[in-house]
Formats: sequence, structure tokens, C-alpha cells
Amino acid sequence: MKLGTYLKDKREKSGITLKEMQERSGIRKDIIKQLETGDFNNLPDPRHARFLIRQYTVAIGLDGEALMEKHADEFADEAVESKKRQQNDNEDYQYLKKVLISFMIMIAVLFVGWMILLQIGSQAEIFDQKPVYDVGQTEINEEETADEEQTGETAQTEEDTEEETAEEPSGADYSFTGSDGNTLFYDINADGPVTISLEGENASWVTLTDDAGNTYAYEELTEGEYEISEEANILYLTLGNAPGFNVEIDGETLDDSQSGDAVTVYYQFNIVKE
Repeated sequence: MKLGTYLKDKREKSGITLKEMQERSGIRKDIIKQLETGDFNNLPDPRHARFLIRQYTVAIGLDGEALMEKHADEFADEAVESKKRQQNDNEDYQYLKKVLISFMIMIAVLFVGWMILLQIGSQAEIFDQKPVYDVGQTEINEEETADEEQTGETAQTEEDTEEETAEEPSGADYSFTGSDGNTLFYDINADGPVTISLEGENASWVTLTDDAGNTYAYEELTEGEYEISEEANILYLTLGNAPGFNVEIDGETLDDSQSGDAVTVYYQFNIVKE
């Protein structure tokens, strides 16, 4: 029996539904279904298969490490992919090294050539130039005064532009619309691209996707900033370790006090285009 089939059988015999499993493990239902097929290579990122198996087995009280060791052959592709990535990284490093060495040699040749030209020019007085016009001190002072006045006007214009820019309102605002368990729903009113920023005291498993098929984050992290595709209408965010984690929408901190003491929190943002 494959590992995925074994996990599904244990979950169903324990009477745990997919929704309950999602709340216990912090893994989305579609990912849980993918794990239970046993085809880990079709996950959004197969490198996270072992991490997800650990989350799953902890939720139903199984020894994940022992199970993964028993079914090690099902993770064989991961080792192969890792070896390929290492080989490709090494080839890229060697190529970059050659390019840098060639660039440094070219710079050295140009520098030596320039020094030779300077030496020849100084001996032959090639670079000595005599002024065509004799500019008086009064004219020089007038030019310096004009340059100072122009510089002052430019600086004032830049200050006015910065003040106008600072007064411009944020590109998006949000409102809380309701909740279902530890799932919070918000509306985002946007007149341009939406940016989501994340920052936490401790690392958390984070998934950030949208209804247009884009995956922005699917990893464990402490901070990140993501510009959402303008094609997206619904944005899904999962925080596996929500306490102490801040979510910002276009620089404005999200009020998620409705989540209570939940460890895993799910957010659904409906993007309303203005």
C-alpha cells in the first residue's frame, strides 16, 4: 500500500473529515487530497513533501519519520532532482566564474592601455590645451550666480513634488466582512496593483495563492512582500503560525483580532476593482 493511500485510510477510519484535517494540520484541503494520492511530484513544490507529511501525521497521531523511512522509495525522485539542481548550480557557477575572469582581464587590458596612452601623451604634450578665450572674473561670477539660482529653483521643485507625492492616498483599502471558524473574509477596494506584506516574530508555514492560478508563496518564512496579479479577483492566505504575524495590505496593517487564539488562520480577500 502506498503511503498516500495508507494516510487516507487512517484518516477515514479515525472519522476525521477533510475540513477537520485542514484545521488540525494547517494544510489546505486540495493539498491534503494530493498527498493522499501518493503522487508527491505533482505537489506545487515537491521539495515540501516531507514537511507536509510530518504536518499530516502529527494531526492524526502517527509516526511520520518512521512512515517516510518505510516508504523511502516514493521520495526517490526528490533525491534525483536535488542532484540535478546541484549539478546545474555547479555548471552555472563555473560559467559565471569564466565570465568574471574574462571581464577582469578585459578591464586590466584597458587600464594598461590607458596608462600607456597617458604616458605617451604627457611626454608629447598632447593633452596640454590653451584657452581660446580669456574669460574675465566678472563673467565667471555671473555664471556661478545663475547656476546657484537654477539649483535653488530645482531643489524647491523637487520638495514640492515630494510633498504632493506624500499626500497621495494609498492605492487600496480593506474591510472585514465576516468569518467562518478560523477563516476570515475581507473586501479589498483597489484602483491598481495590490501588495501583500508579511512579517512575523517566528517562522510560519505560509501559502499565498489566487483564483487566477498564481502561487506567490508556498514555504516556511518570517517575512515577505508580494505584488498580486491584476487578473486576480480572490486571494487566499494561510498562516500556519498566525500569533505574532503581521499582514499588511499596501502598507496598512490588517486588523485580524477576529481570529482569537487560533494558531492556524485562513484569510480570503475579495478584490474589488475601482
